[in-house]
Amino acid sequence: MSSGNAGSAGSERSAGSDSRWNARMIGILFIVASVTAIIGGSLAALPLDEPDYLVALADQEAQVVTGVLLLALQTIAVIGIAVLFFPVLKREHEGLALGYVGTRVVEGVLVLIGALSILALLTVSQDYGQSGADGAEPAGAGLAATYDWSYLLGPMLFFSVSALILYPLLLRSRVVPAWLSVWGLLGGLLLLGRTVVEMYGTDLSGAAQALLTAPIGVNEMVLAVWLIIRGFGTVPSHRTPA
Repeated sequence: MSSGNAGSAGSERSAGSDSRWNARMIGILFIVASVTAIIGGSLAALPLDEPDYLVALADQEAQVVTGVLLLALQTIAVIGIAVLFFPVLKREHEGLALGYVGTRVVEGVLVLIGALSILALLTVSQDYGQSGADGAEPAGAGLAATYDWSYLLGPMLFFSVSALILYPLLLRSRVVPAWLSVWGLLGGLLLLGRTVVEMYGTDLSGAAQALLTAPIGVNEMVLAVWLIIRGFGTVPSHRTPA
């Protein structure tokens, strides 16, 4: 083998190794983002469901702060997914790849805004809620509404839009199975439908929410496991060579 061929083979092996590492990291970050979103959101926002939530927040400070820290980790994971996916997606369409990164960054920022609103609400609860000071309830209601809208806009609206960008690009690239990409696209559409309905003030039942959210949630976990175990490029491309 000539030195040129050896160098080319070495570069290909290096590129393949980088691709596998990239895929595994994306898969791990998908799992981290999902776990921190579920646990962090539950811990941070659970006291808001209680009638006297200003008092309840102050009594559950450690739980709330733990939840907020997990939401901060979710933000890091979400943005990390976008950054690592960019070199894969830009081979299909650089503009849409940038759009995917942008939507996920906005999603992460909105998650962080929601987390900060919970911390601010905790401070209101500690300083004013237990003493019943004037202005505590309107301030608390405003911060709680900020959290609710941040959730609707971030992990719901911008996340579903990002899915509608990601999965067509994955379908086109064939770096994961086509059925997985189609599943993710349909799941993104269902979540977007739920989000729009709720943004216009319609209260959905728990069963309806689960029905519209579960497909994309399960899909992300299947995609994560696929990327960790199989990586990118394991599905043969059916494109006709130029």
